[in-house]
Amino acid sequence: MSEDAIRFGVIGLGMGAARCKMIAGTAGARLVAVADLNAERREKIAAQYKVAAYDDYRKMLERKDLDVVMVMTPSGLHGKIGMDVAAAGRNVVTTKPIDVTLQNADALIAACKKAGVKLAVDFDARYAPDNHRVKEAIESGRFGKIILGEARLKWFRSDEYFQASGGWRGTWAMDGGGSLMNQTVHWVDILQWLMGPVESVVGQIGIFNHKIETEDLGMAMLRFKSGAYGTLLGTTTHPVDLPARIEVHGAKGAAMLENHKAVMFTIKGEPPETAPYVYNGPKNVVEDMIQVLTQGKTPEVGGEEGRKSIEIVIAVYRSAQSGRPVKLPLA
Repeated sequence: MSEDAIRFGVIGLGMGAARCKMIAGTAGARLVAVADLNAERREKIAAQYKVAAYDDYRKMLERKDLDVVMVMTPSGLHGKIGMDVAAAGRNVVTTKPIDVTLQNADALIAACKKAGVKLAVDFDARYAPDNHRVKEAIESGRFGKIILGEARLKWFRSDEYFQASGGWRGTWAMDGGGSLMNQTVHWVDILQWLMGPVESVVGQIGIFNHKIETEDLGMAMLRFKSGAYGTLLGTTTHPVDLPARIEVHGAKGAAMLENHKAVMFTIKGEPPETAPYVYNGPKNVVEDMIQVLTQGKTPEVGGEEGRKSIEIVIAVYRSAQSGRPVKLPLA
């Protein structure tokens, strides 16, 4: 391992275990420390990767050999812990969503700016080549005037899923919502990235199959500032997981993405594309942060960009609760 490797720490070893593996498998990255309240989890990861482990992440932040710290904790702690990381002078990566409130998201963004550190939000779909293929087609005008964008996620989650991990999932305080904020937020991010800013939403949410505070089914009609329309559906009540889907069409072309892979891509007057789309950007958030710190690049999803998806979801909740359309940006 090169001594010039970017040194990573990980806080939270649920989802964070997968990110430890990603760091260990990425050229130019080195995992040096982890933190988790669960002794069994942190000792297992520490032994697997031969790194230091802490029960208190604040002790980990006292180390001098950390460049980037990944915050992989329950969603409602991202802002608070991320601000501690920034105050320690370390660059910050949070898993999705950036936090569960706009207030906390804005506080984290401000804290990173004040500390002069980088902030990235780990939306792994932003590194999928076919998503970039569709983005390029829209921005170059190959699809013509964009008319409609749709995001749909129909998955199953058991009662045990919500009861696990201390029961933070499906709560407003720590999960910030249900099927929209936790699962579907990846596709909300891609939809707004492809379609542009949302102007207004009309939403509905409900609890149909789980004993939780938040929704297990949410849906909305969207109007984008471009004049295009959109739809959004996310549920954890479907008997089996279906491929999550994004569909976009314009006057000249259309694309359908299932689990971020193009299953349909067509443009009037153009022959079918048979070759894989060549995407030369980073493959994941670890590569992304390496390029940010070594080449001066901007994170694929910085703080302000990562904030956009939760603003849309929160607008859906406000519309559902008030029974009225909600305009963005939110006050």
